[in-house]
Amino acid sequence: MTTPHHAYTGLADEYNELLGAQAEATWRRGVMADLVRVGVPQYATVLDLAAGTGIGGRLLREVEPTLIVLGLDHSRAMLRQAGTWYQRTIEADLCQIPLPEKSVDLAVSGFDSLNYLDEVRLGQCLAEVARVLRPAGHLVFDYSSPFLLVEQWRDHNQAERLPDGWLRWRHRYDSSADRCVSTLTRFHAATIRWSETHVQYALDTFQLHQLASSVGLHVERVRDLHRAEFSPACRTHVWTLRRVI
Repeated sequence: MTTPHHAYTGLADEYNELLGAQAEATWRRGVMADLVRVGVPQYATVLDLAAGTGIGGRLLREVEPTLIVLGLDHSRAMLRQAGTWYQRTIEADLCQIPLPEKSVDLAVSGFDSLNYLDEVRLGQCLAEVARVLRPAGHLVFDYSSPFLLVEQWRDHNQAERLPDGWLRWRHRYDSSADRCVSTLTRFHAATIRWSETHVQYALDTFQLHQLASSVGLHVERVRDLHRAEFSPACRTHVWTLRRVI
């Protein structure tokens, strides 16, 4: 029997191949679209939280080639895939950002990365972002909703056939801890290549709004991923927060 590993250990080497297209589409519809609306000045310093394999870093260069982009992630295996998309990669916890106060102009996080933090740790992360953002700086991120993690993924299995095997997701909502536990298993033919567990949380809009406000981040906009309006029944929302001066 294969023992499941922590998130992004087995997946790291195949992330771009297996999930890259979906991640990029989410980035483009969400974070990138709202960054264009906010405005990205030349030579701005941007912090990509949970940078992973560098998809966000690559797309940020499309918006403004002069950006100084920093990629932060706790996973060394994922950062190894990031290549040269960042001027600097930082292996660190999202709740302990090793940067000086007021040192970045913008912060971003894509493809539901902040859902991996429970309410306490998300509050700590937002406080750290508020600390490192310059006055009036923005944090733009997408965030999976309770509708997805609590309702649609309450008891859900899905599988994707690949040229050399298949990929299986098993989602279960754990009501005792108010979290969604997903097991991702990669098969090569009939053999398990790797298996790992992902744990995600989904605060409702009111909770997230309160957390942001408590650390000095003003909620400027919340919308559905695929449209400008907001609906609680949307799977993913895009948030734009601004550091209060």
